[in-house]
Amino acid sequence: MIETLLIALATVLSGESLLYLAGGVALGLVLGVLPGFGGTVGLSLLLPFVFGLEPTSGIAMMIGLMSVVATADTFPAVLIGVPGSVSSQATVLDGFPMAKKGEAARALAAAFTASLLGGIFGAVVLTLVIQLARPLVLAFGTGEMLMLGVFGLTIVGVLTGASALKGVIAACAGLILGMIGIAPGTSEYRMEFGLLYFSNGVPLIVIAIAIFAVPEIVDLLRRNGAVAQRAPLGGGWLQGARDAWRHRWLALRCSGIGSLIGMLPGLGGSVIDWVAYGHAVQTERKDARFGKGDVRGVIAPESANNAKEGGALVPTLIFGIPGSAATAILLGGMVLLGVEPGIQMLTTDLDVVYTIIWSLAIANILGAAACLLLARPISLLTTVNFTLLAPFIIGLVLFASFNSSRSWGDLIVAVSIGVVAVFMRRFGYPRPALMIGFVLSTGLETNFYQTLQFYSLTDLATRPVFIALVIVAAASIWLGLRMNRQRETHLSPGAHRQSWQQWAFLVLLAAFCAAPLLLTRELMFTARVFPAAVASVALCALLVVAVKMGRGGVNEPTLMDLDRSDASRHLSALAPQLLWIVLPLAIAALTGWFLAFGVFVFIFLWFRANRSLLVASFGALIAWATLFILGALLRLDFPGGILQTMFVAPWPLS
Repeated sequence: MIETLLIALATVLSGESLLYLAGGVALGLVLGVLPGFGGTVGLSLLLPFVFGLEPTSGIAMMIGLMSVVATADTFPAVLIGVPGSVSSQATVLDGFPMAKKGEAARALAAAFTASLLGGIFGAVVLTLVIQLARPLVLAFGTGEMLMLGVFGLTIVGVLTGASALKGVIAACAGLILGMIGIAPGTSEYRMEFGLLYFSNGVPLIVIAIAIFAVPEIVDLLRRNGAVAQRAPLGGGWLQGARDAWRHRWLALRCSGIGSLIGMLPGLGGSVIDWVAYGHAVQTERKDARFGKGDVRGVIAPESANNAKEGGALVPTLIFGIPGSAATAILLGGMVLLGVEPGIQMLTTDLDVVYTIIWSLAIANILGAAACLLLARPISLLTTVNFTLLAPFIIGLVLFASFNSSRSWGDLIVAVSIGVVAVFMRRFGYPRPALMIGFVLSTGLETNFYQTLQFYSLTDLATRPVFIALVIVAAASIWLGLRMNRQRETHLSPGAHRQSWQQWAFLVLLAAFCAAPLLLTRELMFTARVFPAAVASVALCALLVVAVKMGRGGVNEPTLMDLDRSDASRHLSALAPQLLWIVLPLAIAALTGWFLAFGVFVFIFLWFRANRSLLVASFGALIAWATLFILGALLRLDFPGGILQTMFVAPWPLS
């Protein structure tokens, strides 16, 4: 084994393999910095280029890209509050508040150091369990997967702050959003309103970007200043590295969580960061300021994110079952290169397995080093007045959303959900709870049906992994309720009083949560029972909240929103900023997206940022050039408007 490992290391470090690995790392850095362009998108774009390469070089390039995206996506999560990919959602909760306090350098250094630890941990785990993972993976049947999903929902209790009921409502809303499309039990279409866009459900990246990016953009526009209150440089770099080392046991625990969950096919990175973040909130109680800029809230998800790649490769390599969407594309790339993943890899292609392991470890080292070198110039963006960056960020966020399925539906849904997310934050409904519910919806429903079909209660009682997960979920609920009670005693009794606006939002939520009861009533029983159950729970929670409001009680904000000023809660302060989010779509409906992007940047810089005509025009040219380059690289046709129906125009105007 040692000899094979050394030969594989020599193969990676010699010849063209190292160059291709470095090329994959460079592409991963670029895609990680761009919000919405995760490893799945990157690998999809890379497949045509690796076809025909020597297997070792092609695999090294794909592993390099896949590994580093989970490190580089920290940049937008920390600096502008936008998840670079679905695996950096939880990082936003504490990373962005740190940037606004002038501690972006510290957050980035801690994140990159934790990512390095997690990535190496994942490679070590992959090495140790590659021949022992079969019993572990096979021990997870549908019952265990169901309980793992339930455990993911119990994390909501940790993230809901002082109002557990609002956390339940937000989680149920996320579950309902996840039910749109094909019912897993009967393959019937439900709640798609006869629209082709909704037939396959709402894209995950659209939801992730909308609920986190739009509210932060609105808040920064309202404050009309820089992202950070002071320069985020200085000694923060070493402090961040020291933070990661001081909390190394948290990083190692979360790395273990990431590796373990990464081994479970289907979960991928969309839930791992939340589980790791919830673990940190539950276990790191001393001087906790989670949601307001606690560095441990950055270390936990970042170490888990990078460790998950090593875990996800276990079922991919041993059974040919991808552990995530990215490894599914990696699997296709390996087949294109003539490498067949499966049990035979442990005998006939063991050298390829160890090449993958070394590529994973080296890619994480190169990626962390490159991110640290680039962090200083990129973090300077946080000291620039946000009105100069806002039109480009708004356009980039919408462009990233559009890249999900490349239709007008992406843009409309992103803006609509983003506006709702603004009011969710304003009225104390935790957005992470909605995200968790959405991510777990399909898997939870599928495993629910399959568990009922495959197991009796007696069967489940004899499965030790199932029982262990029940105990862990119950303990998580107990800890969450206990922390809720403690937080209630520290909140100001008048922190978040109800208003007519809150009543209106409550009615809107009630209508949304009641919709599944009406829209699924004519479907088969197995297609309507799960939506009906979730809707009923949500409506009961909404009723209790309404009763409390009617009695003149208060509804405290969530843990993540306690630092918001009262000014941000006034509709008059929010409305103008929301109009700037909607304006690009209104222009695009007339001129098409390509022209609209530059026109919007010009209007924003001239009227909102009060810049000269020359500066506004130059900004529009930069916007068009950027969009042109991205569109050419991605071979992208932009959404058209009324103008495109009247005239035949060349790309990119068409």
